Amino acid sequence: MIGGLIGLLDDIATLAKLSAASLDDVRAAAGRATAKAAGVVVDDTAVTPHTCGGSGE
Repeated sequence: MIGGLIGLLDDIATLAKLSAASLDDVRAAAGRATAKAAGVVVDDTAVTPHTCGGSGE
């Protein structure tokens, strides 16, 4: 009985560690995606300022 309880607690600890690692991976991927999206917006703004500025063309 005690051995089964210890095994269960060990399994729960293992799952918690895996979940934490997965959340870290998701957080890192989201950070990279945000940085890439911001870079695209900056690139588009730099390339086509006349479409946003209303220069009268």
